[in-house]
Amino acid sequence: MTDLTHRDTHFAFGANGANFALAIDEDRIREAVNSLRDLVGGDLEGQNFFDIGCGSGLSALAALRLGVARLRVCDLYETAVATTRALLDRHARDAAWSADVASVFDLDPHRDGVYDVVHSWGVLHHTGDMARAIRTAAALVAPQGRCVLAIYQRTPACGFWRWEKRLYSRAPAWLAVGLRGLYKTAFCAGFIARGRNPWRYIAAYQRNRGMRWSNDVHDWLGGYPYESATIEDLDTLMMGLGFKRERLLPVARSRGWLGSWCNQYVYHRLPPS
Repeated sequence: MTDLTHRDTHFAFGANGANFALAIDEDRIREAVNSLRDLVGGDLEGQNFFDIGCGSGLSALAALRLGVARLRVCDLYETAVATTRALLDRHARDAAWSADVASVFDLDPHRDGVYDVVHSWGVLHHTGDMARAIRTAAALVAPQGRCVLAIYQRTPACGFWRWEKRLYSRAPAWLAVGLRGLYKTAFCAGFIARGRNPWRYIAAYQRNRGMRWSNDVHDWLGGYPYESATIEDLDTLMMGLGFKRERLLPVARSRGWLGSWCNQYVYHRLPPS
């Protein structure tokens, strides 16, 4: 049986993050800062922040803009770490930060320390063992600290998408291009059928997330391994680890035929009883 925690079974997110990083400007940075502020409920002045799965580095830069005193980031892919270093060198050269290549499964609080905020946005459901990845991330949270996660909402179509992602992640370039075109057409048609304007949605998506929709389509179609969770699933897991949910930014429930979106969570580590 294939061990899906091994990197050679994964979709290569790092290359797409590097492509997106070329489009990062002050407008996208500002929107990313606003998005992170809305999620955590304010600034992060003086806090230590660990971003697991840094991707393009945009969330890391947003954390620095919100006043983080010390930033650490890691990613499974050398390309992502290099992209993040380049972005932070360009926009936060004098800040206290470090970036290294590491799997979440290699992290250990006894060696790596603990942090006021451990953040992982849309990453841990792609590790091949989501529950273990969440437990590992949560162990890095300091007493009274927070664990900030974005995890795909479970839908009836998740089984189909797991199959599709496995196909796309192994597809030749010509087939991947065709699948992206098919998905984008179906996505826009679905919006129009419900009386909604897909182009307005895409513009708002990019404005609110600070991310390019076309890049996220590529990541969505290829994001293998793939797991998802209900809000109740995640609450149960985190409560068992000594956390209480502080904030939730939920997505609308859907059948999932156009995909799933991430519920965003902030969990607070409870003091020992």
